[in-house]
Amino acid sequence: MNGSGNWKSSEELPCVWSLAGVLGMHPCDRGYDCDSCELFHALSGRCTPGEGSRVRAPILSQREREIEADVGRIVSAVMNGCRLDLNRWYGRDGIWLSSDGPGDLEVGLVGCVWRVLQPVREVVPPRSGLSFERGETCGWLVRSDRAIPIRVPVRGTVTEVNDEMVSNVRRSGKVDGPDSWLFRVDSSMDPSEVSRLFRGEDTLVWHLRKLRILKGYLREALDTAGAEVGVVMADGGNRESNLELILGADRFGALIEALFRD
Repeated sequence: MNGSGNWKSSEELPCVWSLAGVLGMHPCDRGYDCDSCELFHALSGRCTPGEGSRVRAPILSQREREIEADVGRIVSAVMNGCRLDLNRWYGRDGIWLSSDGPGDLEVGLVGCVWRVLQPVREVVPPRSGLSFERGETCGWLVRSDRAIPIRVPVRGTVTEVNDEMVSNVRRSGKVDGPDSWLFRVDSSMDPSEVSRLFRGEDTLVWHLRKLRILKGYLREALDTAGAEVGVVMADGGNRESNLELILGADRFGALIEALFRD
């Protein structure tokens, strides 16, 4: 169940089932309010509220619709090119794990986490041969004014680092393939036996929780009367991709803490 993560327009939110490769390109018209979506409930095999009744999206005021439209466009830019792989394990600290065989794990950062953090000034990956315990800091992502630790939810020893990705990020501040692996680990731990790692359909629920956190901070910033929330559009009409400029430094810092704590 691998998804390509491609859709028609960066202004269009892809359905989470499209991100996961279960559907072809299918746009989301509810801003990831999946609780009100019949398709999400049908594909996940869940009962909808009021069996047999239509699940309705909330009624919004004009101002709320304008805010939701702006939030949707920003989230769409963050998600553009990202995908979900239901064969991977996803967990807190924005890490995913994929097994290439017994004891051989690929480790990467979730694509939307890269996008939230960019521009990244420096990636400090663990060196080959480094051994670490579960949850121990083994590397860093560095923005201009803050450093975000890289923590892996298993213990192991680093066997290889994706130097090409590291070089690209150092050169451009972003990743071309936001779901690419960052390093490989030899580990005796089975991810399926590690708590708070999600796989399969549980990944969609976990992913939506992250997106709802992001949308909540964006709504708050855009709805704060008279607040300086930064620019939404950069010169030339291109949408601003640095969320810190949209949210402001304090709110952006709180967003990072919330995303990595969840």
